[in-house]
Amino acid sequence: MRIFLIVFIYINISVSGMVLAADTHVDPHWTYHEQYKWNLLIDRLYSPPYPYAECGIGQKQSPINIDSNDLDFTNDLDEIKIEYGKVPISLTNNGHTVRVNISQGLLYIGKYKYQLVQVHFHSPSEHTINGKHYPIEAHFINGIDDGGLAVVGVFYEIGMFNPEFDKILKEAPKANNMTITKDDFIDLNKLLPHNTEDFYTYFGSLTTPPCSEGIQWLLLKETVPISIDQIEEFKTKYYQNNVRKEQKLNGRKIDTH
Repeated sequence: MRIFLIVFIYINISVSGMVLAADTHVDPHWTYHEQYKWNLLIDRLYSPPYPYAECGIGQKQSPINIDSNDLDFTNDLDEIKIEYGKVPISLTNNGHTVRVNISQGLLYIGKYKYQLVQVHFHSPSEHTINGKHYPIEAHFINGIDDGGLAVVGVFYEIGMFNPEFDKILKEAPKANNMTITKDDFIDLNKLLPHNTEDFYTYFGSLTTPPCSEGIQWLLLKETVPISIDQIEEFKTKYYQNNVRKEQKLNGRKIDTH
């Protein structure tokens, strides 16, 4: 199955804080506690006044639960290839998550090439596997020239200490709306599992306003170990429960590779 993305997204979208618009524009304020009202957010840059209505009326929203007993096994599903590597440390606390700002990195889905633009984290995981939440879920956001987005989701669970994740914990700003850069690097490969070839995939949406649909989700099956102390540090120092509630499938099928 050839994976091809056609995404209609507001020019000024916010991908968990990544603003693709003029610096003078400020996105509407929102919280996870009031996610039931995201569809009513007003952004005066747009007309009609409710550009985030998709958060309430969208039929292909994310996150979802992955039921391993209800999957499509498609033989001709496109393979993925991840080429991320090391990136300079640039970390932002945007009031909703901790974000790694990216200047390089590629994702290939079949013959299509995507540019990695950022990584951010949710605790606990937004997606669930057979109803199970993982302690942390990372979202690697990738874009293509036609405006399409593909998100690689990675689940973190209790295991060994992870030195690269610790760099994020030690360097990311505690205060909201701040960015810190350091003369050092984060090896993104150490934030990925060894096996990146096995994944679940479906079409969904951004999990934050404007909840734009048409997003290709690629949820890696193998998890990444981090220590319980690192999990607790992220939750106490930064964020816990920065998750959107589970969304309905509405007839969508989940493919597996």
